[in-house]
Amino acid sequence: MLKQLMSHEGKAEALDDMVVLDLSYANFAGIVTASFFAEAGAEVIKIEPPEGDPARVMSPYGVNVRGVGVPFLMEARNKRHISLDPAREEDRENIRKLAARADILIETYAPGEMDAWGLGYRQLREINPGLIYIAITPYGHYTKRAREDAGIPWTDLTSQAESGLAALIGDLADAPEPYNWPTRAGFQAAGYTSAVAAACGGLIASFFKRRTGEGQMVDIAAADAYTSCVGFPPTIGYIWKKPRPRYGTLDYGLCPYGFFKCQDGYVAIACFRDQDFRAAIKLLGLWKLEEEWRTLLDRITDDIDKVKELNEAVEKAVAKYTYQEISEKFADYSVKAARSKWRGGGLPVTTKMLTPREVLEQPHWQARNSFVKAEHPLYGVVTLPLTGKLSKTPLRVKWISAAVGEDNDYIFEKYGLTKKETSPA
Repeated sequence: MLKQLMSHEGKAEALDDMVVLDLSYANFAGIVTASFFAEAGAEVIKIEPPEGDPARVMSPYGVNVRGVGVPFLMEARNKRHISLDPAREEDRENIRKLAARADILIETYAPGEMDAWGLGYRQLREINPGLIYIAITPYGHYTKRAREDAGIPWTDLTSQAESGLAALIGDLADAPEPYNWPTRAGFQAAGYTSAVAAACGGLIASFFKRRTGEGQMVDIAAADAYTSCVGFPPTIGYIWKKPRPRYGTLDYGLCPYGFFKCQDGYVAIACFRDQDFRAAIKLLGLWKLEEEWRTLLDRITDDIDKVKELNEAVEKAVAKYTYQEISEKFADYSVKAARSKWRGGGLPVTTKMLTPREVLEQPHWQARNSFVKAEHPLYGVVTLPLTGKLSKTPLRVKWISAAVGEDNDYIFEKYGLTKKETSPA
């Protein structure tokens, strides 16, 4: 069954009748949105000026391959790259020709900028009423804040700060609220969350279009999209009757629930239910704590010192073991408890915290074909994540195209675009 699920042979692509224009500029949220459509078979045309999208050089520590950043190379899968500049009048007619035949257009320019060039939604819908126009900006297009701050570039960090999430995560540092230090959640986390919201919005609009023939605008504000990650903490605030403070690495409702240092790395331990907690402390030799922390309401507390006390006890216990020893303890107990797991048997969950290199080497992910390779004659072999597995219309990586204007000849001929010196093939 796994072999059949992994195979692409003879299978259709879900979006192979869709044309997507990617006019994102200096913004990975738009680029990643386009990648979702490309993996599902859409013809994605990346449009950028002759000097290239600034996102090409956005790469940690400046790591690049022949001048192109690794993140941009990863998101170049299955796309066609052409050189047209929406800021130039001589290129706009070609963009309008493409928009007339496109199903979706993605753009990340400042609110009103595409409109000023005659390429905004209100102009393009006149030539293509079925166009789905996805705009991704820091604050959206239609509020006073959007107008006042239209010229401020998007950043992942500011989106996190304005979503409410940054107030909830940060270093405990033995300092009371509000003096403890907030931290950001990973690299480009808000960008990827915005991309998911944009792609989902575009697909929903596509279903509506297939029923009615009507397109629409999908207006994504990055901080808006990221607030979807801030749904659970208000529940805690409701219980405590005050905002949930930053806890550092501690969870505010579950324990053990986090990363703990063992003798040979870090182990993740997750206990959701009371019986899971009791099983974990039994296995770690901490049964003396059971009476004080017996129920979930005992462990959900706004007393940080009390929470630290419990977590420190778990940390000391875990530090005595290797990961393999902990894994075997938990696995053996889980097998014995499996038959009664919904009748009170505890099933604490554990796994090893892996480095990115270790993830690539895992036989399980290799069997699932979760990472695939694509080769470009100039940039070499690029390893890419491919997570979704669809039995009838599998996602796939077919090629990497990443050079500025690499596909001009193909796209210009296919769509009848006018070749000019300003848009070299």
